Amino acid sequence: MGWYRLKLNGLKSSKIRVLMLNYRRYKELLIEDTEVLKEKFNFDDEDIKIIQRSIECQKYIDFLEYLERNRIGIIDMNDYRYPELLKNISKPPIFIFFKGDINLLEKERMISIVGTRRATKYGEGCVSQILKDLVEADVVVVSGLALGIDTIAHQETLELKGKTIAVLGCGIDIIYPKGNIGLRRNIEKYGLVISEFPLGTKPSPQNFPIRNRIISGLSKGVLLIESALKGGSLITAGLALEEGRDVFAVPGDISAPFSKGCNSLIRDSLAKLIISGEDILKEYLWLKKTELGENLNKLIGKKLKIYNILKTKMHLEEIKELSGIETGELLGYLMEMEMERYVQSLPAGYYRRRV
Repeated sequence: MGWYRLKLNGLKSSKIRVLMLNYRRYKELLIEDTEVLKEKFNFDDEDIKIIQRSIECQKYIDFLEYLERNRIGIIDMNDYRYPELLKNISKPPIFIFFKGDINLLEKERMISIVGTRRATKYGEGCVSQILKDLVEADVVVVSGLALGIDTIAHQETLELKGKTIAVLGCGIDIIYPKGNIGLRRNIEKYGLVISEFPLGTKPSPQNFPIRNRIISGLSKGVLLIESALKGGSLITAGLALEEGRDVFAVPGDISAPFSKGCNSLIRDSLAKLIISGEDILKEYLWLKKTELGENLNKLIGKKLKIYNILKTKMHLEEIKELSGIETGELLGYLMEMEMERYVQSLPAGYYRRRV
């Protein structure tokens, strides 16, 4: 979290990003020779002054005290909790402020749901019907806390005892929209609220397209339910397509203005037509809880031991130490379990459960 010292002292985000790609921790930067920084990264004297000024920074102390008082957390790109899918987009956020269960960012099963702010009864019904299947399969629902489809998606997920993530287009200390204050508090309590924007950032119109890349970047796929031909939902779908993510859409009445966006994406083969949550589950071979229980019963012996150990993202060496299984044999089991879709391999020798 020390990297935020540079942000508070005015170093450009592009330069912070470069430093974080080259140094794992902020402390490593401080022992680097200043001439090396100038030559290696083309930093000028002012950049060096900012870095040096960040070491003794009252702003940072006040900042940490504010976060603690308001129960706000922050992670950066080099944090182990930072989601891999989001890290792989073209411009991942350097910092993420959060309130709620940060462990939700480590979940593999995430689907974003977006749509019009003026949802119809048809749209509400579609959200309800689709979410029942998704929540039953432990899919985390991501949306933007806007009025309309976003609000319905968050509310329905919570009512079904599912998990949801709200991505804000303002600072995490700002309540917007005001009408969703109760929902916002419930998501903080039972789900997760995140924002990349600095504290105090107002919900300006230009922030929402920026926010939308996180909504699409967190998820395997983006689902559109009621969307006009122009608007934030279509922007989110476009961003998802650019990043190679799946786009799903629910078809609607060809004469309804808020179905034209979905229908056009389906017509142009840019989105996959779905009529139930089952369609999305089948796309990724995701099992529901009842099916999952039956599937896990098939694990026996050392595979079951490995699965039980792998409660969080873990490195191969850590799994080896806890399981007592030699490296070659362990890799063989992990490979089989990955093919059987029990685990997922991650960069740098890490593994996590897939189901």
